[in-house]
Amino acid sequence: MPISEIELLIRLGTAVVLGGAIGYERELREQPAGLRTHLLVAIASSSFALVSYQSVYYQHYEAALFGHYDPGRIASNIVVGIGFLGGGAILHAGATVKGLTTAASLWLVAAIGLASGAGMLFLATAVTVLSLVALIVLLKLIEEPRKRILRLRVQIEMEGEFISRASLVEFLAPVGAAVTGVDYRRNLADNRSNLSFDVRLPDEGHEEPMMKRLEELSGLRKVKVERSK
Repeated sequence: MPISEIELLIRLGTAVVLGGAIGYERELREQPAGLRTHLLVAIASSSFALVSYQSVYYQHYEAALFGHYDPGRIASNIVVGIGFLGGGAILHAGATVKGLTTAASLWLVAAIGLASGAGMLFLATAVTVLSLVALIVLLKLIEEPRKRILRLRVQIEMEGEFISRASLVEFLAPVGAAVTGVDYRRNLADNRSNLSFDVRLPDEGHEEPMMKRLEELSGLRKVKVERSK
């Protein structure tokens, strides 16, 4: 039987509130798809679900034909269609890919809208709560410490005894520096060597101790440090 107008508004309203909650979180992080985009996706998905499950009652079908009506045909295509919208939120900048989380959140909001439109309000609410935990709480636990990591490109020129990669790793370990990508050149005629290597530090507070540590190298003539992009 068809649902009432009040029930219809409740389902649409649930999609708006829950989809808006996720969209607001994306808006705060200045993502390309923010509050309005997520709201529209949630409303559209909920509307598609309502059309899928309720449109049969607004047609003049005979009762015998009701069993042949497939209410999931429209809803199933939302899963495919929303992928194109999510793809537009993914940005490629060289080897860096941004927007994957926003694309996933758009896909998720479509599911929340479908659940709301289908009347599965508890499921829609539970999915929203779990999603916000993933977007906010896990960001604090995982992403924030990762963003504090400082990556540097160091170039040093030395005179006299050559320092090997293993010795360099051991030398910088006390200041929390992880050394990778070591390249070196050795000039035997001048008894000089040039080393270039990448350094990963836990945060900016370790940069000064690392610099002071490098200055203790025997035979150091020049040092250059650049922030890695």
